[in-house]
Amino acid sequence: MGRCPPYMPSYGCEHLNRDILNTIKSIRESRSNWLEDLVHYTCLDCEETGSFITLNKHHEATKHGFAVNAKHLYCMRCRDLVYDPSTFKSRKRKQLQLSEEDETYISTNTVPKPCGREGVRGLFNLGETCYMNAVLQMMVHNNLLAQYFLGMGHPVHTCPISREPEKKNDSDDSEDELAEDKEQKTCVACAMTEVFSDANTVDQPVPAHAVNLLFASWKHIPIMSGKGQQDAQEWFTIIIDKLHESAVNPSQNPAFKPNHKKHCLCFFHKVFYGRFSSDVACDVCHKTTTTESEYSSIDLDFQKQKKRKKKLMKEAAAASAPPPVSSANAANRRAAAAAVQQLPPPVPTLSECLKAYTSPEALFQESQQIDCQTCKRKTTAQKCTRVRKLPAILTMHVKRFGMKKPPGATTGSNGLVSSLIGTPEKYEGKLDFPLVLDMHPYTTHAQPNGSYRDRQHCIYDLECVVVHQGDHAHTGHYYAFCRVAVGEGKEMKWFKFDDEIVSATTTEEVLRQEAYLLFYGLRDIPSVCGPSVNGETNGKHANGTTNGDVKMEES
Repeated sequence: MGRCPPYMPSYGCEHLNRDILNTIKSIRESRSNWLEDLVHYTCLDCEETGSFITLNKHHEATKHGFAVNAKHLYCMRCRDLVYDPSTFKSRKRKQLQLSEEDETYISTNTVPKPCGREGVRGLFNLGETCYMNAVLQMMVHNNLLAQYFLGMGHPVHTCPISREPEKKNDSDDSEDELAEDKEQKTCVACAMTEVFSDANTVDQPVPAHAVNLLFASWKHIPIMSGKGQQDAQEWFTIIIDKLHESAVNPSQNPAFKPNHKKHCLCFFHKVFYGRFSSDVACDVCHKTTTTESEYSSIDLDFQKQKKRKKKLMKEAAAASAPPPVSSANAANRRAAAAAVQQLPPPVPTLSECLKAYTSPEALFQESQQIDCQTCKRKTTAQKCTRVRKLPAILTMHVKRFGMKKPPGATTGSNGLVSSLIGTPEKYEGKLDFPLVLDMHPYTTHAQPNGSYRDRQHCIYDLECVVVHQGDHAHTGHYYAFCRVAVGEGKEMKWFKFDDEIVSATTTEEVLRQEAYLLFYGLRDIPSVCGPSVNGETNGKHANGTTNGDVKMEES
């Protein structure tokens, strides 16, 4: 049996056009003694001749598109042999005419392989690393992060962590060299740059991998090292903190200018971190104390909202039923109560969770009372937390994991539950989330004394949804839905990234998911990144659209 060709021909190619077909015909007619083989091809645009490997390198250097021999046509952009019936007419050595039945068989049994879509690639699961893959898919498809890592935002060639082993290991021992290679990849930012470079390589038929990033995160996050499932939200929070450290470390990033203010101005703080403003007002003297805190994600207690909505449903049913003055009315009330039980479970919304998060809270329990400096004693108070600063990428964390209180557990005088160990549990259920999120009502700028001049600076678009399947955080499986710009027109489409498997999906399917993490991108990006490495100002949204140079304000 003859040996199979290294590439199976795809049916058709989007790069073929009439001018190329005419060029193929003229070249074949001018070379009557051309050998028919499956090894050597000649570029249509120049005299370069060689194998597939040679031609692929030739394409990278010249961007020439096609190579041809007497029998086949090779697309260097698709990196595949291309079958097209019209190319048979230009062959010097004619073959038998294909019948209509043959044409149908070929067209239905060959692989319709389009050119690789830039950035749309799966990630190999390296052994229960789906938690990392799901978060990485969000990151590699964000334009701000891609500009940073692919634009030399992190100095990989001069990073002291990567270069350090070269100074301390001059041994020729192969085992030492192997250990050195592993040590050279322990910088989180260097490893992340490698992931971006690998994931954005076009026309790759195989998934990318994040081996070095996994090793680097194991070294810098010991509590999450080793084989085993981890919490995706916890890994995300720690990894962006490690990236922040790489940006503010002068030895790693000499281009970073030290911050003389109380808040960090590094790239990752502007992209991922925001600030809360909490006002605590004493109920006795009414003095208000304001404090600020940093956040990388907003925690949404959707389970609490589910219970609240269920309670409201029961109260509404009870209010609508007549008082039990007769046995008939009592039966009606029982029927109304039964009807409530038959209703579908209440579905809280993202806006309801945010409203609850930023609404005033009464601190009246003994454990909640404050030490008022004016009253000189413990007093009850009112607390209100609102968003003071918004990041470019806003992360919503739907709190789905907790500990189930064991039977017989009691609360002591110190407010702590007795030492009985609870079991981890997951809060199932749908949270309705929008494609477009307006954060203005939840900010300090929404108050009468706020100073936001433009409400549109609070508009976010949904870019990624991370879903968890399983019983609790350290078991089960994570996958992600990401909105990606594809094609020449950069049309935004949704894809499902399940480790190495990538599939197109719909907006409706995304909105049906029981989300664990929601990533929203600021629609109108101000100078969030500050000056880039080349001195220009980055003003692009994650989908590639540009905006004016608008300053990010605070109240």
